[in-house]
Amino acid sequence: MNHLVIVRAIVVVLLVSSLIGCGVQPTAPISESPIETPNSATDLATVSPLASVTSSPAAVNLPGRIFFTRAGGQYGDETIFSANADGSQERQLTKPDAYCCQRVSPDGTRLLVMTEDQPTTGPITGGTIGVDGSPFVRLPLTDPTLNLVPQAWSPDGTRIAFEGWDDSDPSRNGVYTARYSDGSDVVRLSSVSRVHDIPSDYSPDGKWIVFFRAAAEADTEGWDIGGSLWVVDSDGNNARQIETGKVVPSWWARWSPDGSKILFATARAQASGALWTVNPDGSNLAKIFEDPEGRFPITPTWSPDGRQVMFALDPIADEFRHPANAIYIINADGTGLTQVLGGSDFKRRMEWKP
Repeated sequence: MNHLVIVRAIVVVLLVSSLIGCGVQPTAPISESPIETPNSATDLATVSPLASVTSSPAAVNLPGRIFFTRAGGQYGDETIFSANADGSQERQLTKPDAYCCQRVSPDGTRLLVMTEDQPTTGPITGGTIGVDGSPFVRLPLTDPTLNLVPQAWSPDGTRIAFEGWDDSDPSRNGVYTARYSDGSDVVRLSSVSRVHDIPSDYSPDGKWIVFFRAAAEADTEGWDIGGSLWVVDSDGNNARQIETGKVVPSWWARWSPDGSKILFATARAQASGALWTVNPDGSNLAKIFEDPEGRFPITPTWSPDGRQVMFALDPIADEFRHPANAIYIINADGTGLTQVLGGSDFKRRMEWKP
Protein backbone atom coordinates (compact mmCIF):
# COMPACT_ATOMS: atom_id res chain seq x y z
CA MET A 1 0.00 0.00 0.00
CA ASN A 2 10.91 -0.80 2.52
CA HIS A 3 14.58 -1.12 1.24
CA LEU A 4 14.87 0.13 -2.15
CA VAL A 5 13.74 -2.62 -4.45
CA ILE A 6 11.91 -4.25 -1.59
CA VAL A 7 11.02 -0.84 -0.50
CA ARG A 8 9.20 -0.18 -3.67
CA ALA A 9 7.53 -3.38 -2.94
CA ILE A 10 6.58 -2.19 0.44
CA VAL A 11 5.58 1.05 -1.01
CA VAL A 12 2.95 -0.49 -3.11
CA VAL A 13 1.95 -2.97 -0.57
CA LEU A 14 2.74 -1.21 2.44
CA LEU A 15 0.84 1.09 0.69
CA VAL A 16 -0.22 -1.91 1.75
CA SER A 17 -1.52 -4.50 0.30
CA SER A 18 -0.55 -3.48 -3.03
CA LEU A 19 2.11 -0.52 0.81
CA ILE A 20 -2.23 0.39 2.40
CA GLY A 21 -2.31 1.03 -0.66
CA CYS A 22 -1.56 3.30 -0.05
CA GLY A 23 1.00 1.27 1.72
CA VAL A 24 4.65 -3.81 -1.02
CA GLN A 25 2.11 -5.73 -3.10
CA PRO A 26 2.04 -9.04 -1.78
CA THR A 27 5.43 -10.53 -2.10
CA ALA A 28 6.08 -9.83 -5.74
CA PRO A 29 8.90 -7.34 -6.43
CA ILE A 30 8.18 -4.13 -8.30
CA SER A 31 9.73 -3.55 -11.67
CA GLU A 32 12.76 -1.28 -11.77
CA SER A 33 11.84 0.15 -15.16
CA PRO A 34 9.76 3.33 -15.22
CA ILE A 35 6.14 3.00 -16.20
CA GLU A 36 4.11 5.16 -18.51
CA THR A 37 1.98 7.53 -16.46
CA PRO A 38 -0.78 9.83 -17.65
CA ASN A 39 0.33 13.43 -18.03
CA SER A 40 -3.14 14.85 -18.27
CA ALA A 41 -6.77 13.91 -18.16
CA THR A 42 -6.68 13.72 -21.96
CA ASP A 43 -4.07 10.98 -21.70
CA LEU A 44 -6.65 8.85 -19.97
CA ALA A 45 -8.69 8.64 -23.14
CA THR A 46 -6.38 5.79 -24.16
CA VAL A 47 -7.21 3.76 -21.06
CA SER A 48 -9.26 0.65 -21.66
CA PRO A 49 -13.00 1.29 -21.38
CA LEU A 50 -14.94 -0.03 -18.43
CA ALA A 51 -17.11 -2.42 -20.44
CA SER A 52 -15.85 -5.39 -18.45
CA VAL A 53 -16.80 -3.84 -15.11
CA THR A 54 -20.05 -5.60 -14.32
CA SER A 55 -21.16 -3.86 -11.15
CA SER A 56 -24.60 -3.28 -9.77
CA PRO A 57 -25.03 -0.05 -7.78
CA ALA A 58 -27.19 -0.39 -4.71
CA ALA A 59 -30.67 1.11 -4.77
CA VAL A 60 -29.84 3.63 -2.06
CA ASN A 61 -29.50 7.38 -2.05
CA LEU A 62 -25.98 8.08 -0.72
CA PRO A 63 -24.63 11.63 -0.83
CA GLY A 64 -21.06 12.43 -1.80
CA ARG A 65 -18.41 10.77 -3.90
CA ILE A 66 -16.04 7.86 -3.35
CA PHE A 67 -12.53 7.13 -4.55
CA PHE A 68 -11.30 3.53 -4.60
CA THR A 69 -8.97 1.17 -6.42
CA ARG A 70 -9.43 -1.94 -8.50
CA ALA A 71 -6.72 -4.57 -8.84
CA GLY A 72 -6.01 -7.80 -10.68
CA GLY A 73 -6.29 -8.64 -14.38
CA GLN A 74 -6.55 -5.54 -16.57
CA TYR A 75 -6.23 -3.32 -13.49
CA GLY A 76 -2.76 -4.53 -12.43
CA ASP A 77 -1.86 -3.94 -8.79
CA GLU A 78 -3.81 -0.67 -8.54
CA THR A 79 -6.05 1.41 -10.79
CA ILE A 80 -7.78 4.40 -9.19
CA PHE A 81 -11.48 5.09 -9.80
CA SER A 82 -14.08 7.57 -8.61
CA ALA A 83 -17.85 7.19 -8.43
CA ASN A 84 -20.88 8.57 -6.73
CA ALA A 85 -21.22 7.15 -3.24
CA ASP A 86 -24.07 4.92 -4.45
CA GLY A 87 -21.72 3.34 -7.01
CA SER A 88 -23.10 5.17 -10.05
CA GLN A 89 -21.19 7.30 -12.57
CA GLU A 90 -17.86 5.54 -12.26
CA ARG A 91 -14.78 7.08 -13.77
CA GLN A 92 -11.35 5.51 -14.24
CA LEU A 93 -8.79 8.13 -13.17
CA THR A 94 -5.44 6.44 -13.81
CA LYS A 95 -3.85 3.83 -15.98
CA PRO A 96 -3.14 0.44 -14.36
CA ASP A 97 -0.09 0.50 -12.08
CA ALA A 98 0.54 4.21 -12.67
CA TYR A 99 -0.28 5.16 -9.08
CA CYS A 100 -1.53 3.58 -5.90
CA CYS A 101 -2.68 4.25 -2.39
CA GLN A 102 -4.73 7.41 -2.93
CA ARG A 103 -5.81 9.78 -0.15
CA VAL A 104 -8.08 12.68 -1.04
CA SER A 105 -7.02 16.16 0.06
CA PRO A 106 -9.29 17.91 2.58
CA ASP A 107 -10.43 20.39 -0.07
CA GLY A 108 -11.28 17.52 -2.42
CA THR A 109 -9.08 18.70 -5.29
CA ARG A 110 -6.05 16.36 -5.21
CA LEU A 111 -5.13 12.75 -4.54
CA LEU A 112 -2.04 11.88 -2.52
CA VAL A 113 -0.47 8.91 -4.33
CA MET A 114 2.60 6.73 -4.66
CA THR A 115 4.21 5.95 -7.97
CA GLU A 116 6.58 3.19 -9.03
CA ASP A 117 8.51 5.74 -11.09
CA GLN A 118 11.20 6.60 -8.54
CA PRO A 119 14.76 7.93 -8.91
CA THR A 120 17.48 5.27 -9.18
CA THR A 121 19.45 6.99 -6.42
CA GLY A 122 18.40 8.93 -3.37
CA PRO A 123 15.26 8.70 -1.28
CA ILE A 124 11.81 7.90 -2.62
CA THR A 125 8.52 9.66 -2.02
CA GLY A 126 5.11 10.17 -3.59
CA GLY A 127 3.17 13.09 -4.97
CA THR A 128 -0.27 14.31 -5.92
CA ILE A 129 -2.55 14.18 -8.95
CA GLY A 130 -5.78 16.04 -9.59
CA VAL A 131 -9.02 14.26 -8.71
CA ASP A 132 -9.66 14.13 -12.46
CA GLY A 133 -6.44 12.12 -12.88
CA SER A 134 -4.46 15.07 -14.20
CA PRO A 135 -0.76 15.90 -13.76
CA PHE A 136 1.43 14.26 -11.16
CA VAL A 137 3.43 16.62 -8.94
CA ARG A 138 6.16 14.99 -6.87
CA LEU A 139 6.42 15.97 -3.22
CA PRO A 140 9.61 17.89 -2.39
CA LEU A 141 12.17 16.18 -0.14
CA THR A 142 14.51 18.16 2.09
CA ASP A 143 16.40 15.28 3.75
CA PRO A 144 19.02 13.66 1.46
CA THR A 145 18.65 10.11 2.84
CA LEU A 146 15.16 9.88 4.34
CA ASN A 147 12.57 7.94 2.32
CA LEU A 148 9.11 9.38 2.93
CA VAL A 149 6.03 7.49 1.76
CA PRO A 150 2.97 9.76 2.09
CA GLN A 151 0.03 8.25 3.92
CA ALA A 152 -2.32 10.93 5.28
CA TRP A 153 -3.26 14.60 5.00
CA SER A 154 -3.65 16.83 8.02
CA PRO A 155 -7.26 18.09 8.32
CA ASP A 156 -6.28 21.57 7.11
CA GLY A 157 -4.28 20.18 4.18
CA THR A 158 -1.04 21.92 5.20
CA ARG A 159 0.90 18.84 6.32
CA ILE A 160 1.37 15.21 5.31
CA ALA A 161 2.12 12.22 7.55
CA PHE A 162 4.72 9.83 6.15
CA GLU A 163 6.11 6.38 6.71
CA GLY A 164 9.81 7.17 6.96
CA TRP A 165 13.01 5.17 6.87
CA ASP A 166 16.68 5.62 6.02
CA ASP A 167 18.36 2.77 4.12
CA SER A 168 21.70 3.69 5.67
CA ASP A 169 20.41 4.05 9.24
CA PRO A 170 17.59 1.75 10.42
CA SER A 171 17.33 3.69 13.68
CA ARG A 172 15.60 6.49 11.75
CA ASN A 173 12.50 4.39 11.01
CA GLY A 174 9.28 6.01 12.19
CA VAL A 175 6.36 8.30 11.47
CA TYR A 176 7.23 11.76 10.16
CA THR A 177 5.26 14.80 9.11
CA ALA A 178 6.31 17.64 6.81
CA ARG A 179 4.80 20.72 5.26
CA TYR A 180 2.91 19.85 2.08
CA SER A 181 3.87 22.97 0.14
CA ASP A 182 7.66 22.66 0.26
CA GLY A 183 8.59 19.55 2.29
CA SER A 184 10.08 21.65 5.07
CA ASP A 185 9.61 21.47 8.84
CA VAL A 186 10.14 17.68 8.99
CA VAL A 187 9.00 16.40 12.40
CA ARG A 188 9.64 12.89 13.67
CA LEU A 189 6.70 11.51 15.64
CA SER A 190 7.77 7.94 16.43
CA SER A 191 10.96 5.96 16.68
CA VAL A 192 11.42 2.29 15.84
CA SER A 193 14.18 0.17 14.29
CA ARG A 194 14.01 -2.74 11.82
CA VAL A 195 10.24 -2.65 11.46
CA HIS A 196 8.09 0.19 10.10
CA ASP A 197 5.57 2.59 11.57
CA ILE A 198 2.84 3.40 9.04
CA PRO A 199 0.58 6.40 9.72
CA SER A 200 -3.07 5.76 8.92
CA ASP A 201 -5.02 8.89 9.75
CA TYR A 202 -5.10 12.23 11.54
CA SER A 203 -7.71 12.96 14.18
CA PRO A 204 -10.30 15.50 12.92
CA ASP A 205 -8.77 18.24 15.07
CA GLY A 206 -5.28 17.50 13.74
CA LYS A 207 -3.84 16.91 17.21
CA TRP A 208 -3.25 13.15 16.95
CA ILE A 209 -2.24 10.50 14.43
CA VAL A 210 -3.12 6.82 14.53
CA PHE A 211 -0.42 4.56 13.10
CA PHE A 212 0.34 0.86 12.63
CA ARG A 213 3.54 -0.63 13.97
CA ALA A 214 4.48 -3.64 11.84
CA ALA A 215 5.34 -6.89 13.58
CA ALA A 216 8.08 -7.93 11.14
CA GLU A 217 10.65 -6.21 8.98
CA ALA A 218 9.37 -4.52 5.85
CA ASP A 219 11.08 -7.01 3.53
CA THR A 220 9.51 -9.97 5.36
CA GLU A 221 6.34 -11.65 4.20
CA GLY A 222 3.73 -11.15 6.87
CA TRP A 223 4.93 -7.70 7.96
CA ASP A 224 1.25 -6.70 8.25
CA ILE A 225 0.22 -9.64 10.44
CA GLY A 226 0.55 -9.35 14.21
CA GLY A 227 1.25 -5.62 14.30
CA SER A 228 -0.34 -3.09 16.62
CA LEU A 229 -2.20 0.23 16.48
CA TRP A 230 -0.74 3.29 18.20
CA VAL A 231 -1.63 6.94 18.62
CA VAL A 232 0.81 9.83 18.94
CA ASP A 233 0.22 13.54 19.16
CA SER A 234 1.17 15.63 16.15
CA ASP A 235 4.16 17.10 17.99
CA GLY A 236 5.66 13.63 18.50
CA ASN A 237 4.80 13.24 22.18
CA ASN A 238 2.76 10.73 24.15
CA ALA A 239 3.00 7.77 21.78
CA ARG A 240 1.00 4.86 23.16
CA GLN A 241 -0.25 1.52 21.96
CA ILE A 242 -3.99 0.98 21.65
CA GLU A 243 -4.92 -2.23 23.43
CA THR A 244 -6.94 -4.45 21.10
CA GLY A 245 -6.84 -7.60 23.24
CA LYS A 246 -6.90 -10.76 21.16
CA VAL A 247 -7.95 -8.86 18.04
CA VAL A 248 -5.14 -8.68 15.47
CA PRO A 249 -5.64 -5.29 13.78
CA SER A 250 -5.11 -4.44 10.13
CA TRP A 251 -2.68 -1.67 9.25
CA TRP A 252 -5.59 0.39 7.87
CA ALA A 253 -7.37 2.54 10.48
CA ARG A 254 -9.63 5.58 10.20
CA TRP A 255 -10.62 8.21 12.76
CA SER A 256 -14.36 8.94 13.03
CA PRO A 257 -15.47 12.42 11.89
CA ASP A 258 -16.42 13.37 15.45
CA GLY A 259 -13.03 12.20 16.79
CA SER A 260 -14.51 9.75 19.28
CA LYS A 261 -13.57 6.42 17.69
CA ILE A 262 -11.00 4.68 15.53
CA LEU A 263 -12.27 2.19 12.96
CA PHE A 264 -10.26 -0.83 11.77
CA ALA A 265 -10.65 -4.36 10.42
CA THR A 266 -9.16 -7.65 11.56
CA ALA A 267 -5.76 -8.28 9.97
CA ARG A 268 -5.18 -10.38 6.89
CA ALA A 269 -4.76 -14.17 7.22
CA GLN A 270 -6.84 -14.56 10.38
CA ALA A 271 -9.35 -17.33 11.01
CA SER A 272 -12.23 -14.85 10.82
CA GLY A 273 -12.69 -11.18 10.02
CA ALA A 274 -14.69 -8.31 11.48
CA LEU A 275 -14.93 -4.53 11.75
CA TRP A 276 -14.07 -2.90 15.06
CA THR A 277 -14.11 0.47 16.74
CA VAL A 278 -12.08 1.57 19.74
CA ASN A 279 -11.77 4.84 21.61
CA PRO A 280 -8.47 6.68 21.02
CA ASP A 281 -7.48 5.97 24.63
CA GLY A 282 -7.90 2.23 24.01
CA SER A 283 -11.19 1.84 25.84
CA ASN A 284 -14.49 0.47 24.53
CA LEU A 285 -13.20 -1.98 21.92
CA ALA A 286 -16.35 -3.08 20.07
CA LYS A 287 -17.10 -5.40 17.17
CA ILE A 288 -19.53 -3.53 14.92
CA PHE A 289 -19.80 -6.01 12.05
CA GLU A 290 -19.10 -9.66 11.29
CA ASP A 291 -20.41 -11.04 8.02
CA PRO A 292 -22.93 -13.85 8.53
CA GLU A 293 -21.60 -15.51 5.37
CA GLY A 294 -18.05 -15.57 6.74
CA ARG A 295 -16.54 -13.05 4.34
CA PHE A 296 -13.67 -10.76 5.39
CA PRO A 297 -14.14 -6.97 5.58
CA ILE A 298 -11.19 -4.81 4.47
CA THR A 299 -10.21 -1.11 4.23
CA PRO A 300 -13.22 0.42 6.01
CA THR A 301 -13.93 4.15 5.94
CA TRP A 302 -16.51 6.46 7.49
CA SER A 303 -19.17 8.42 5.66
CA PRO A 304 -18.54 12.18 5.87
CA ASP A 305 -21.13 12.51 8.64
CA GLY A 306 -19.95 9.41 10.53
CA ARG A 307 -23.34 7.72 10.36
CA GLN A 308 -22.27 4.93 8.00
CA VAL A 309 -19.22 2.79 7.24
CA MET A 310 -18.09 1.65 3.78
CA PHE A 311 -15.82 -1.34 3.22
CA ALA A 312 -15.11 -4.22 0.85
CA LEU A 313 -16.03 -7.83 1.64
CA ASP A 314 -13.57 -10.48 0.47
CA PRO A 315 -14.38 -14.19 0.10
CA ILE A 316 -10.98 -15.13 1.56
CA ALA A 317 -8.70 -13.75 4.27
CA ASP A 318 -5.95 -12.57 1.91
CA GLU A 319 -6.45 -9.36 -0.03
CA PHE A 320 -2.97 -9.77 -1.52
CA ARG A 321 -4.50 -12.40 -3.82
CA HIS A 322 -6.99 -9.87 -5.20
CA PRO A 323 -10.14 -12.02 -4.96
CA ALA A 324 -13.30 -10.78 -6.66
CA ASN A 325 -15.25 -8.85 -4.05
CA ALA A 326 -17.87 -6.14 -3.55
CA ILE A 327 -18.14 -2.79 -1.75
CA TYR A 328 -20.81 -2.46 0.96
CA ILE A 329 -22.11 0.03 3.48
CA ILE A 330 -23.55 -0.48 6.96
CA ASN A 331 -24.92 1.91 9.54
CA ALA A 332 -22.37 2.88 12.15
CA ASP A 333 -24.03 0.46 14.59
CA GLY A 334 -23.40 -2.44 12.20
CA THR A 335 -26.94 -2.80 10.82
CA GLY A 336 -28.29 -2.41 7.29
CA LEU A 337 -25.70 -4.22 5.15
CA THR A 338 -26.17 -2.90 1.58
CA GLN A 339 -24.10 -3.53 -1.54
CA VAL A 340 -22.79 -0.48 -3.39
CA LEU A 341 -20.55 -2.00 -6.07
CA GLY A 342 -20.28 -5.62 -7.14
CA GLY A 343 -18.55 -7.13 -10.14
CA SER A 344 -15.94 -9.74 -10.94
CA ASP A 345 -12.88 -7.74 -9.90
CA PHE A 346 -11.12 -6.78 -6.65
CA LYS A 347 -11.80 -3.43 -4.96
CA ARG A 348 -10.41 -1.70 -1.87
CA ARG A 349 -9.07 1.58 -0.34
CA MET A 350 -12.35 3.48 -0.33
CA GLU A 351 -12.48 7.16 0.60
CA TRP A 352 -15.86 8.86 0.98
CA LYS A 353 -16.03 12.59 0.51
CA PRO A 354 -18.94 15.08 0.59
